[in-house]
Amino acid sequence: MAKILGGIRLGVQSWCYRDFKGTDNLIRLLHDSELDTIELCGTHYDFNDRAGWTKVIEELEAASILINGCGINGMQNNEESLRNQFEFARRAGISAIGADLDPDAIDLVEKLCEEYGVKVAIHNHGHWHRYGSRAQLRELFGKTSSNIGLCLDTGWALDSKENPLDYIDEFADRLFGVHLKDFNFDAEGQPLETVLGTGELDLPAIIAKLKEIHFAGYASLEYEGDASDPAPKLRACVENLRKIGA
Repeated sequence: MAKILGGIRLGVQSWCYRDFKGTDNLIRLLHDSELDTIELCGTHYDFNDRAGWTKVIEELEAASILINGCGINGMQNNEESLRNQFEFARRAGISAIGADLDPDAIDLVEKLCEEYGVKVAIHNHGHWHRYGSRAQLRELFGKTSSNIGLCLDTGWALDSKENPLDYIDEFADRLFGVHLKDFNFDAEGQPLETVLGTGELDLPAIIAKLKEIHFAGYASLEYEGDASDPAPKLRACVENLRKIGA
């Protein structure tokens, strides 16, 4: 089991395992990656299939696998769909749903956050995304309650030509989750997947800053390369975190 930041169980975004379906494969790959915590994406559960996701949760619980989050979910102004997402989160013990929130769904999402006791963590998905910059997030958070916060993706912050440390400083009180992701960039500025701590991300500084603010949300590795054999590179990510005393 890998722990960081004084006791948070380090997870992995299940998108890293997107070529593998079924809970048995997730459990095997987590063990191969030296992890026991997972953030589930829609590839591995369907929040509209309550019987199906109940089975996934029970199988992971039986294997002592912690579900630390879910998403990144599209949140449209559809009450049935949104309630299914919040029901899943509550049943799985998830404190914040990773999301891409439609502006016209804000009022309904705010209501459901209060009803279910579950927060929503907006994912900054790069320079092209509607919430891909600090300015865009600042505008959103200025018109929402503290139930709407951030799942900081460190790699996509770099893609937006911003320092992820600045996101942590500015949004510390709304930082519900972190995707630990690293990029290099080609001559055209396109992101290139790389093992955490070997790209442009200042990993020691990120970990130090998270410790400084006493971050207590969920933390997930996200290395999207090598989808057919993801465990070796994910183990390398874990090892690089160990080396810096995360």
